Amino acid sequence: MDKEKVIKMLTDYRSYEFAVRNMDLGIGSSGPLMPINMKNHRLMRAGDWDYRRYSLIVKMIKGAVDEVLSDNERIVITRKYLDQNKKSIKEIAHEVHRDRGTVAAWHTSALKQLINALKPLDDEIEHIENFDHMFDRDGLFRYPA
Repeated sequence: MDKEKVIKMLTDYRSYEFAVRNMDLGIGSSGPLMPINMKNHRLMRAGDWDYRRYSLIVKMIKGAVDEVLSDNERIVITRKYLDQNKKSIKEIAHEVHRDRGTVAAWHTSALKQLINALKPLDDEIEHIENFDHMFDRDGLFRYPA
């Protein structure tokens, strides 16, 4: 997991959280069947797969921010990425009565720790292959030749 991916996930966190809260919870009821494990051809409905992925992202980000970061780092990440009204490093520095350089150092340190803490998401989430070639025109899964 690199810095850009972590920042993208933090920036999109509220969208993931909204999706998890509002997804159709009728497990097994939405979307075409998708292969989630090519070795044993295990299939899952597309809606269930999205719910599982988004839930994992939300859980991992929340856990990493709450359990890995120091209080100062958590404040910076929360205010810069996770709050509804996001703030700049300069605005956060003003609110916590610290200079901009100190807050920027907390931000850099927090990102480094989150890169390591969120590494498991790299394989699970970021390396999703496009399986469109495995579906016919009616959306039915067909095993690759």
